Order: sequence, then structure tokens, then C-alpha cells
Amino acid sequence: MRNKRLSIRLLTGLSLTALCVWFVATATAWCVVKKEAKDVFDAQLILFAERLANSDLQNILLDEQQDFPRGGFKALKRNYDDDALAFAIFSDKGEQLLTDGDNGDKFIFQFHHGFSESYILDDDDIWRIYWQPVGNGELVIAVGQELEYREELVNKMVFSQTGIWFASLPILLLVAFGVIYRSVKPIRCLSRNVQRRQPGDVSLLETDDIPIEILPLVSNLNQFFARTEQQLKRERRFVSDAAHELRSPLAALRIQTEVAQLAGDDTKTREMALIHLTQGIDRANQLIEQLLTLSRLDNLNELDEQALIDWSEIITSLVSELYFNALNHQIDLSFDYQHLPPIKLGQPLLLSQMLRNLLDNAIKYCPKGTEVRVILQRTKILIEDNGGGVEPEELAKLGQRFYRPAGQNEKGSGLGLSIVARIAELHHYRFYLENIEYQGKIQGLRAVIEL
Repeated sequence: MRNKRLSIRLLTGLSLTALCVWFVATATAWCVVKKEAKDVFDAQLILFAERLANSDLQNILLDEQQDFPRGGFKALKRNYDDDALAFAIFSDKGEQLLTDGDNGDKFIFQFHHGFSESYILDDDDIWRIYWQPVGNGELVIAVGQELEYREELVNKMVFSQTGIWFASLPILLLVAFGVIYRSVKPIRCLSRNVQRRQPGDVSLLETDDIPIEILPLVSNLNQFFARTEQQLKRERRFVSDAAHELRSPLAALRIQTEVAQLAGDDTKTREMALIHLTQGIDRANQLIEQLLTLSRLDNLNELDEQALIDWSEIITSLVSELYFNALNHQIDLSFDYQHLPPIKLGQPLLLSQMLRNLLDNAIKYCPKGTEVRVILQRTKILIEDNGGGVEPEELAKLGQRFYRPAGQNEKGSGLGLSIVARIAELHHYRFYLENIEYQGKIQGLRAVIEL
């Protein structure tokens, strides 16, 4: 479908609406005026007949001694429309006694009381005639009017008024076009603003002087620009972090490769270099995998394909899976079931990964002989250890991307807790770390997930 300008659409719609209103108003006015004119003219006929009946004409006409001429009153006729009004007076036998001298002479006698519509002599038009007997029925007064006269008068009354309105329609449309043109000016300015933007410009649009009707559109555009800006920042941060964190592993891989090349016949040195090379590749792969996972989570605003979460099942499965790994590190891993939380929706795989990262960190960084407990409560999930905890200044930095406390022997990317925090945020959970203290001394570390 071919696009049309909004101003043209509004002007066309206004014009069609105005024409429809004009036609409906004209038809309604014509019907109303026609009915009102009929009532007025009928009342005029009745009034004229009543005045004739109450005059002395009936006494004059009924007095046989009077030599009264039976003709009309043409000598007394004034300049008026012959079709406007006519009258005739008949005897009860149908004899025409007196007329107006014009159309009244053509009335055809009908002996009844009230209105009738009929033709008159030598005329093809229909007349509306009011018949009124007087003098004990000895006389019949007929007062009539041509219906076409009424129609013409009604049409003149209606179309004289609507014609003025119709003639002013171009002026109305011109004014409407001016108003519409000024009304859509903010839209044109908004269009030019968006068109002049450079690639990467995601600044918010101005909402001043924006009509309320298009304000939601501008607000949605601003929300889109805000999301785009956040996504661009995340992508730039991802590229920067990836480049920074991969620099050291790649340099180490290059060194180990050179060592393997220079080893020559030293088999032991070559084997150690290859082992370190394999370990470096594994760490680089782990880092890349976590970077990609964190990037994917950052680009999510809402979770889809959610399912009911059974925390007891998830924790039991993780503890069983990681039990032997913990045993190899001489870590005692256990699950303390206290209460089942209310069942909610979520993504089981992401939540399982969240708990896995916390348990992996506890197993990897806690000293030998540490006890690690997963405690399931009604509103919380706690992962506690007695491994000595961390210094308060270090605790505040845990969870920052790529941050690893000094003195750690285990290799890591520093992204595990960031992934945990993001998964918790997507599920509308609260995640934080705190030291476990007893009698003023730090005994261990506690990870808290408030459901």
C-alpha cells in the first residue's frame, strides 16, 4: 500500500466528514421544516376557514332576500401568489356560492369535514383543501393550498441556509489545512532530527512541544535508544574485557610454545611445556566460554521458556555431581534441607549454573578440610563454609568482573560471581556475600540468595 501524508489523510477525512454532516443535516432539516411548515400551513387553512365561518358572509349568502352577486372578489385582489391560498363557499347541494375569483373557482365539491388532498379543475397539481360545514351544514367552506407551493417554500428555506454553509466549506477546509499543517509540524521536526543523526548516536529525543497523541511513540523511541546504548556499552565492555583477559593467556601459550620448540632433545622439558600449553588452552577456553555466557546474559532483559523450579531436586543433583570433586579437594560437601520454598517459575539450567558456580568457587578456593553446606530455607538459599572467609576490603570487591583476590593458587577468570549475580537479577532474586563471624573472628564465607 502506498503511503500517504498524514496531513492529506486528515484533510480528506475532515472533508468527507463535513460533506456527510452537511448531507445528513440538510436531509434532517428538510424533514423537520417540511413537517413544521405542514403544521403551520394547515393551521393557517383552519384559521382562515374559521374566520370565514364566523363572518357575516353566511348570513348574507343564506338570506334569500338579498341580491348578492355570486362572483368573486377580483376587484379587491392584491398582488400575491395564486397558489398560496384559495377559498370557495358551497351550498349543501354543491352549488358554488362565493370564491376568491381565481383557483377557488376550480374547487370540486366534497361534502365532508377536515383535510383532503385532491386535484382541482384544469390543474395537474395536487391541492390540500380544508372543508368546514357551517350554518347547520347549509354551507361548506373550502380553503385550499397547492402542495407544490409548500414544497418550494420548504426547499427555499432549507437550501438557503445550507447553501451558505456549503459555500463556506472551502474556507473551512483552508483553515483546517492550516491547523493540520501546524499540528503535524512537531512530527516533521522529529523526522528531520532522526534523519540527521549520525550512526551510533543514541541520545534521547526531545519531548518538548510534542503532542500527547504521538508522545508514546517518542517515549518508545527513547526507550529503544536507551536499550541500544546499553547494548553498545555492553558490547564495547565485552570486547575490551575479552581483549584484556585473553592477552595474558595467549602470551603464556606463546611462551610455552617457544619452550617446546627450543627444548630440542630434552624430552622432559618438552613434555612439561606441552602440559602447560594444554592447561593454558583449557583456561583460555574456559575464559572465552564464560565471557560468551556473561555476554548472552547481559543481552537478556526478560527470561523466556520458564518452568516450575524444584530447588530440592536441583541442589540434590548438584551435590551428587560435585561430591567426588569436593572429595578430591578434601572438602566435605553436604545439603541441609530445612524448608521447601514456594514454587516459582524460572529457567532451571540457569539456576543450576548459578549454584554450580558458587559451589565450584567454594570447592576450588577453600582450604583442605573445609566443610561446605548448602542450606535450603523457605525464602533463602545459603552456601556456607568454614574456610576462614575473606578480608572485609576484599569482600566488597568480590563479584566485580575479572577480579580475583591476591594470593590465590587456583586459576580462574574472575567471572563466576558476575554470572551468579546476573542470573539472580534476571530471576528477580537478591544475591550477596558476607563473612561468618563468631566472637569477633571471621570463621567462613556465606553466599546468600534471597528468593
